[in-house]
Amino acid sequence: MQMNPDECRAYLDKIHRLNYKMLCEVDRICRKHKIHYYLLAGTLLGAIRHKDFIPWDDDVDIVMPRKDYMRFLKVCRDELAPEYKLVDPAQYDDFFDFIARVTDITVTFEHQKADTDYYKGRYSHPSVDLFIFDNAGKFFKLRLTALRVVYALAMGHRKSVEFDKYTGIQKAGAYILPAIGRFIPMKYIFKLYESISSGSGRGDSFYISNDQQKAPYWGREYKKSWFAKRIWGRIGDRHFPCPVGYDEEMTMIYGDYMKIPPVEKQVPEHFFELKENLEG
Repeated sequence: MQMNPDECRAYLDKIHRLNYKMLCEVDRICRKHKIHYYLLAGTLLGAIRHKDFIPWDDDVDIVMPRKDYMRFLKVCRDELAPEYKLVDPAQYDDFFDFIARVTDITVTFEHQKADTDYYKGRYSHPSVDLFIFDNAGKFFKLRLTALRVVYALAMGHRKSVEFDKYTGIQKAGAYILPAIGRFIPMKYIFKLYESISSGSGRGDSFYISNDQQKAPYWGREYKKSWFAKRIWGRIGDRHFPCPVGYDEEMTMIYGDYMKIPPVEKQVPEHFFELKENLEG
């Protein structure tokens, strides 16, 4: 949508307040249950470079080793404050992606990319996205290929597939694999994806196994030594856990991450209009 500067500023001010409260709630639960997590992606970059959220960023990303992620899913349903809800993709028969989210159900996006009716509004709220670290292991590249195939099967449970994004053999796969996946219940596809993701040996690196597969973090290896200790990065008036090897991690992803991008690129990625949910 076309962004009016005043509307954009008001949106970002509000989304930062909402995101900060959600992050604090997730942090509270993790501290209480001794669950390890780290800021990730733009949220980590904001904490290091801006000592807060990136001024034009409008989402929150964190990552947990799988054992901590599974513990978080188990405890957070009972622990979350009533204004928040866990959206776990394993619980649904349709497919948007494999990313679990803590969402703020008091606010709804008026404009969003996900089809609201098809997904029953689950993805139309601000969220903290929960990414998983699995062991990369010996056959990492082979497992990535297997995960791409299973992801394509899962796309058969979307309302539609954007075939224009694909070319060549990938386009053929985008037609064939979702057509097959449509006849496989999503719960079995999810179990297969999870089995492949977590079924590696130990190794000395992690990878993010539940990311969207065209994201800049997909398919990268993160050295475990980067996460051997935690340091504390500032968001708002609190500090949150960051990996001790944040410099290596962010250099791998962003290059010169301390360099501020040009003004034309300082825009929110998911710009929406926000609406208060006053009923209920």
